[in-house]
Amino acid sequence: MRAWDVGRWLLLATLWSLQWIFTRMAVPSFGTGAVADGRAIFAALFLVPWMLFVLRQEIGLRLHWRDYLTIALVNNVLPFLLFAYAASGIPASYLAVINGMVPLWSAVIAAPVLKERLGPHRIVGFVLGIAGVALIVNLGPIALDAHAITAAIAAMAGAALWGWAGVMIRQRTGRVPAMGLATGSILFCALILSPAWAQAPPPATWTPTAVGALIAVGLFCSGLAYLPFFTLVRDIGPTRTLTVGLAIPVLGIFWGWLLLGETITAPMLAGAALVLGALALVMRH
Repeated sequence: MRAWDVGRWLLLATLWSLQWIFTRMAVPSFGTGAVADGRAIFAALFLVPWMLFVLRQEIGLRLHWRDYLTIALVNNVLPFLLFAYAASGIPASYLAVINGMVPLWSAVIAAPVLKERLGPHRIVGFVLGIAGVALIVNLGPIALDAHAITAAIAAMAGAALWGWAGVMIRQRTGRVPAMGLATGSILFCALILSPAWAQAPPPATWTPTAVGALIAVGLFCSGLAYLPFFTLVRDIGPTRTLTVGLAIPVLGIFWGWLLLGETITAPMLAGAALVLGALALVMRH
């Protein structure tokens, strides 16, 4: 990759590793639906001015609404809801490691869709990744109750959707500008999820920390992060872009320990190592 690609990759890895910290901080005050929509709203507040005043491009909602709506559902609406729910039941470090499965899903889905080769090493890598996640959830520092299990399953489903979304974005960036696709899809997401605020706790219960976390996860981890993400998918492809999953489990465990005081155990490190080994296999050419 070029130096410009590496710089964007590092920025994306950092921002996406922090999203689990902010989500964990916001969900107790706002609830699943409001966090998902708040994330989209603050992302839109960043992306719309960027498109109109920095890039000086039209968003083209009427012209490209089908593409925007499709990407919104797969890349925003459903994953945002699933991961917000998952954050209510498992630590940020778990979420970061499960997020490492995104490029594995992308590689598996890209094989039939983008005609990329699915060799034995990718299949073995995918199985190892699943084993790593199972090890962490089963032997990690939190109790393995029904809520933790459903939260982990929700996070895995969210990771699969993000892997699929990477492939879909690559298919569409040939006919739709990359940042137009990012902006249009997040606007549709914010609109679709807006009814969730009717079920949110009253504003009197919102803490300043939770409000700041919600703003941060939308403004930085989705809004700002979509600048490198959508352009990298266009420039180097979804599978190579989503190798940020190599850094996210390690960074996510570190942030969880540093900022939230989450416990790091040997099974967690072993599971993270399995996921990283799986990623290395999948990304090998």
